[in-house]
Amino acid sequence: MVRSKKLFKIKAAFFAVVLVSGLSFLSSKVFAQATEGATAPATEEAAVPPAPVGDPDTGRKLYTGEIRFTNGGPPCISCHDVGYGALGGGALGPNLMLPNEKYGVGPAPSNPLIAAAWINSTGTPVMGAIFSKRNVTDEEVENLKAFFKSLPETPSNKAGIFLGIGFLGFIGILIFFGIVWSNRYRNRCGGGTAHQAIWRNYGGKGGQR
Repeated sequence: MVRSKKLFKIKAAFFAVVLVSGLSFLSSKVFAQATEGATAPATEEAAVPPAPVGDPDTGRKLYTGEIRFTNGGPPCISCHDVGYGALGGGALGPNLMLPNEKYGVGPAPSNPLIAAAWINSTGTPVMGAIFSKRNVTDEEVENLKAFFKSLPETPSNKAGIFLGIGFLGFIGILIFFGIVWSNRYRNRCGGGTAHQAIWRNYGGKGGQR
């Protein structure tokens, strides 16, 4: 009888050890799965693609019109100057490389208004009427911003070059019309200079024939 009780206690102890070992194993598995679940979002967050980085050369071509916007909008150089090119850009809109006092924003590289949402908005002055129907894309704006970032912070002044070209053009026009009108008068008067024609027509001094 006593031997039977001892045998029962040994079996009970063995069963208890097996049970505790099994529970410990299951607990470790559950903990491991919970740990993996907790670290999974961090892995997914790390897998989020980085923000798109624009291409400055593509942005330059969009600005100058060498390549067209996807939806057919006019190039930026039509209305804005950034100090790029021999004659710069248009003067209808503000110089994008200077701070914009009207909206209290900085130059183009840090201007938060240079975004597709603002450019395409119907409430945007001047541009809204055009680009609300011919939207620029986020990718195109990123390319433009990359181009603006590649430019010198202090834009070059094209006013002197523009005035010089204008003056030379004015002189050229005067010379052109001088030659054309001189020959025309000479042909009408039968040759010679204007002074000779007057002298011949009015008979010399005093206009006497």
